[in-house]
Amino acid sequence: MLNLFVRSMKIRLFLPLVLLLIAAQSTSPLAITFPLAGDVLRGEITITGTTDIENFLSAQLDFTYASNPAGNWFTLQTISQPVLDSALAIWNTASIGDGDYVLRLRVNLTDGTFQEVTVPIKVQNDTPLVTPTAVPTSTLESVSVQIPTPFLLAASPTPTEVPRPTPTPLPTNPVALNQSEIYTSLGRGALVIIGLFIFAGLIIRIRRS
Repeated sequence: MLNLFVRSMKIRLFLPLVLLLIAAQSTSPLAITFPLAGDVLRGEITITGTTDIENFLSAQLDFTYASNPAGNWFTLQTISQPVLDSALAIWNTASIGDGDYVLRLRVNLTDGTFQEVTVPIKVQNDTPLVTPTAVPTSTLESVSVQIPTPFLLAASPTPTEVPRPTPTPLPTNPVALNQSEIYTSLGRGALVIIGLFIFAGLIIRIRRS
């Protein structure tokens, strides 16, 4: 009984997984992998996609104007073999005018039916791309920073060496004293001072007497 209960629980646990695998295998992988919906195309591009589905017979890649989806479809490429996320066609978008278009990948099946997917795109060759302006989200007040205008400094001229004047030799001093004359002058001065003291002393004595 216990083994039977365990087996029953295992079946219940694995049954959803098996159903998911079956559903995934039955889901159609038909897709245009590039460009994606809303892409802006310029110049020559390579369209890639997957057509490897059951009962594949042939496939066809077309485009039309988005403003007239019920109008005529223009064929870009017919595909005879199923592919898996590979190149479907090389499209030079410069051959058509700028505007909104729709790409369609249709796979014809062996039973006479078909499956298809569509992708809206925009061609913009003549109109320059507009770069969106970033909107600041911060509430802080912007601080204006003024950058000083750079200016060039003129190179300083090379200093010119000014010639210094040649010193003129002074004339020879006519008054010159030798050592003996200096000693003689000092002796005479001493004698004069002594004489003055003696003379002053005599005058003082005379006045006292």
